[in-house]
Amino acid sequence: MKRKTLTGAVLILLFAMWIPSYSAYAANAISVKTKVYTYKGQQYVQITGGDKQIAEKINKTLKYHAVMAASDNADMKKIQKGYYVKSVGKTKYISDQRLSVLYTNSNYGGGVHSNEWSTSYNFDLKTGKRIYLNHVVPTSQQKYNMYDGIGAGLKLNKDAYEESRYQFPLTPKTSFYFTNNGISVVFDPYEVGPYAVGFIEVKVAFDKINVDTYATMFNLSKDVPATIKEGMIPGLDGVFIGQTRADLAEVMKNIAGESYVDDGHSRLYKDLKYVLFNFDGDKDTAQLSEIYFDTKAFPMRTFKDVEQVLGKVKRYKHPDSDKGQMIIYEYGSYLLGFTANYDDDDENVKAIMIAER
Repeated sequence: MKRKTLTGAVLILLFAMWIPSYSAYAANAISVKTKVYTYKGQQYVQITGGDKQIAEKINKTLKYHAVMAASDNADMKKIQKGYYVKSVGKTKYISDQRLSVLYTNSNYGGGVHSNEWSTSYNFDLKTGKRIYLNHVVPTSQQKYNMYDGIGAGLKLNKDAYEESRYQFPLTPKTSFYFTNNGISVVFDPYEVGPYAVGFIEVKVAFDKINVDTYATMFNLSKDVPATIKEGMIPGLDGVFIGQTRADLAEVMKNIAGESYVDDGHSRLYKDLKYVLFNFDGDKDTAQLSEIYFDTKAFPMRTFKDVEQVLGKVKRYKHPDSDKGQMIIYEYGSYLLGFTANYDDDDENVKAIMIAER
């Protein structure tokens, strides 16, 4: 169930196994059917058919969700009459190779309305292994493509927040289910739209996810410290801290076209809206002092992913929870920082900063 002093001259402000391809999967036919049951008032899905041991393994996971919901519901009722937890299960997709079950959950503990969230269970029916979102998009290019597809879908959804087309929560644990030609990502109320709208789903086709196109991303590797020590920006060839505004514009013509926003201190580019360039000085002689990447340039990664490559460092938490928490690396005259939401236990990276110290 889902539960809702930095060393250096200046503290930079906190800022805003092998995996198979699931788009082309050849397998022997597995005849599997599903049925909905209840456990102490909580729905759960069970499967019949196929390999018996695999079916038992999957069924145990699917029923456990209902058992935990029932336990939470009993605890809520002990607090006050009228409080509750409710879970509803539904089979969203089933084929010879894959199964998708979606639970929609409600929790009421006082207030104007209940809280709702979803939990998805996707399985490989040949192995019984659970499939998470990052398994569907194992490469950086595929993650970028999926992020791009979701943004496009939210842009077309009149019920979604306008800003959600650029910023939305996306982690390996994000709920989704398979469709005939792709996946459908499920966002909970408030994540990309108002509560009254309910759950918002966005479909992304495998053709979109698997397209091989050039994408500008933050390239995390063991070469990053040496690159940043020289003031260079990983993933943006020809861009470096201290570069003039005019020189940057010339370089970016080959990457993302002309700039479309320039407030005197920052610059964005038409085809690179997820990268922000900040300058010190006036006009074209101003020099690049900071650069920020948002999650689209480094999608579905965590502090743990970063530390596996760059080493462990201390967490810094800002007293203003909206500004989250940060890990910072110092390389010569420059800082490399990663931020995550303050209350995110998984520490999913939502932004990256490279700046002069």
